[in-house]
Amino acid sequence: MPTLRDVAADAGVTKMTVSNVLNGRRDQVSEATYERVMRAVERLGYVRNATARSLSANRSGILALVYKAPPPGADPLGNPHDSIFLGEVERCVSASGRHLMVRSAESPIAAVDSLRSWNVDAAIFLNTVAEDLETVRARHNVPLVFVDNYSGSPLISNVGVDDFRGGYLAAEHLADHGHAQIAWVGPERVLNEVMDQRFQGFTQALAERGIAHGPSGAIDCELSFDAAVTVGEALADSPRPFTAIFAPADIIAIGLMKGLNHKGIHVPSQMSIVGFDDLPVSHQVSPELTTIRQDVRAKADAAVDIALRLLAAGPDAAPEHLTLDVALVPRESVAAPAR
Repeated sequence: MPTLRDVAADAGVTKMTVSNVLNGRRDQVSEATYERVMRAVERLGYVRNATARSLSANRSGILALVYKAPPPGADPLGNPHDSIFLGEVERCVSASGRHLMVRSAESPIAAVDSLRSWNVDAAIFLNTVAEDLETVRARHNVPLVFVDNYSGSPLISNVGVDDFRGGYLAAEHLADHGHAQIAWVGPERVLNEVMDQRFQGFTQALAERGIAHGPSGAIDCELSFDAAVTVGEALADSPRPFTAIFAPADIIAIGLMKGLNHKGIHVPSQMSIVGFDDLPVSHQVSPELTTIRQDVRAKADAAVDIALRLLAAGPDAAPEHLTLDVALVPRESVAAPAR
């Protein structure tokens, strides 16, 4: 197998020059030298030894994405939001010349030993809570970037969206269309701060308009399409004191639409619905879904960028916190309430 020395001899340059070329330090070599080295690499079939390179740099070149383990029988990353996020993280990490390791875990603490065994350089946590961060850092002190986390811990970096404003915009839009009986249909908010923030924004907008929202207007629904279909069918079969629904996830909103339709309830002439996320499927269904747009890809890009910046800055780098804006996307699933 050809070595670095063989490439240097073939190209008529030093080993250091070859190293500069292979490690992307283009400012250290001329264009002609770069081309000559790359031709030698191709001609000899030289393959870089990633293990040796990692040992010499005391880094693995691996970034980890850790997501909360799903319940038994549920699909991992079954939510389209999560699959889009994963795909964009993988693209960004690969573009940086590094490798992505994907792990599921019940909590950051449950994942940290695996991260340490792989000498992971940095980790991004999706759908997890930032618990006992002192223990996590003591075991593996690397940059940690949490996504959609409301812990407020000074030890971590976080990237999220303005969930409160999203809930506010949804309620405002429905109220502006004349709805005064508006239900919330979403996951339980205990220990789910993302959903709780969306709910708080939703209820504040209603309160500012003098619209009451009691406990009967909050209906639990798991974060899944099938669960939402079942809830939609049940709502259609029960007395409905409300004319509109805010579902704090598109996957729930679309399931509700299907469940209501199964029972002959038409959206939006008989029930208006607003979702949250603006997933691609939201404009593929009929009627097209009015929703709150969050830029999932921008959120993933920011998480990777922060992880890489912290990695480059070293262990004393200050954590970063970023909140991305949201926007209402009006489509076809909202109309004035029926007379």
